[in-house]
Amino acid sequence: MKRTAFAATAACCLAALLLACGVGFGQTPSTTPTSFPSVAFADPGFGYELQLPAGWEYDRSRFQQFKDSIGLLRGHAPGGRRGVQIMVFRSFDMKPFEDWIVDFGKATAELTNSPRVDWETWRLPPRAGVVLSYGSKLGAINTRSHCLCLPFDPSTVWVLVYSGNVARDEETSQIRAEFEQIIASLRVHYDADEAERLTPAFDRGKALLARLRREAAKVRPDETEHVYDMVLAGSPIGYFTRCITREEYVFGGPSASRRDAKDGIRVRERSWRFGEDGAARHTRIDLFSSFDLESELIEVQQTDIPPREMQPQEILVRTDQVIREKDVLLTSQSTSRDAHLPDPGKPVRVGPVYLDQAWVRLLAGLLQSGPQELHALAIYDTETRALLTHTIEPLGVRALEGYDGVAYAYQLRQGFIDRPSLIYCDEHGGLLRLEAGELVVTRVSRRQADQQYGVLRDEAQRRFGLQLE
Repeated sequence: MKRTAFAATAACCLAALLLACGVGFGQTPSTTPTSFPSVAFADPGFGYELQLPAGWEYDRSRFQQFKDSIGLLRGHAPGGRRGVQIMVFRSFDMKPFEDWIVDFGKATAELTNSPRVDWETWRLPPRAGVVLSYGSKLGAINTRSHCLCLPFDPSTVWVLVYSGNVARDEETSQIRAEFEQIIASLRVHYDADEAERLTPAFDRGKALLARLRREAAKVRPDETEHVYDMVLAGSPIGYFTRCITREEYVFGGPSASRRDAKDGIRVRERSWRFGEDGAARHTRIDLFSSFDLESELIEVQQTDIPPREMQPQEILVRTDQVIREKDVLLTSQSTSRDAHLPDPGKPVRVGPVYLDQAWVRLLAGLLQSGPQELHALAIYDTETRALLTHTIEPLGVRALEGYDGVAYAYQLRQGFIDRPSLIYCDEHGGLLRLEAGELVVTRVSRRQADQQYGVLRDEAQRRFGLQLE
């Protein structure tokens, strides 16, 4: 099986959140004799993972298809003959699932103008759900759909809809087989009791934030640019750099007044990842958080360079921007293929345990001298475009092979991912090593990174005349 630059499991998604490398979908295809190629997809925010069709176009922007729903993912096959949607329905006064599914089935039939909806029970122990199957017709196009509804807790129902156009009789059974392959891969890590168990950890997170507000202006980060090698399943896939500085940031254009400037922490990260087929991805991340913790900026720009043999030879540039002022966070996304910039996302209220991404990079250093206790906070993730729970637990001093100084270990967990990651940091809280499932990140010298990846980086840029940082 060919290694690709962007393979990811749930553990790799966690590393992506920590390192902000932008990994959301794996692209390591897996097949069975009667299956379609698939890619791993994990959502740490809602705690599930599954295999989805490879080669499709996916959009993780939030959407609202039904009342009380949050749309998590939309995707379609090339040519648009197949489609998938994933949504969750959340309501504190939600009916019991047995009553909810009846109402949802009726609403679905009305919305799709389906004359018949078939019902089946479906189990993913300890949960029991329902599969709805129905057909609809729009003009001359017949569509067959299957919908899995699975209660995560008494206030949350997770829904996956898989649909396909039917031009021949055999396509009906084919769509069903594809749907069954997807839902057979579903794994749910969501735990409704987890938040309650984390209450003491969130209390410690609040105390940490209170201390940080008092002492943020005194924090002196190591302003050295560090370089990190990334290895996935034993194969090198690229490198990234990180530099954290104290800076003044001006919110606004060149004509902005002095009162728009704030002092704070600035983080610059640049990464390159490479595939054996010549594909490459460059990610530029700029973060800022003011010392009063009331202003934040997140900018993520991702440039995808296609494989050498892919036609057309066209790069794709995706940009996410997040601006926070006090407790309101505003987001926007765009791509180089958009005719116009899309409307910004809905404002997000961050709550009392929110920590800026810039400070997340310094979190280990902030906990280095305190008690070895679990801390929980909320962070914003640009990949899932949602607030996620971030927990960190100091493990004390541990020996780290190849490092002569004192290394401090920490265990991290993001959202409902069930496999924690392990990081080692130096005396300044700077990252030395990360172990997240099959992904291992290690601090190296610039010379080592250039020797290993310089030719790949330069060749990828030369094809399109790029000069990326």
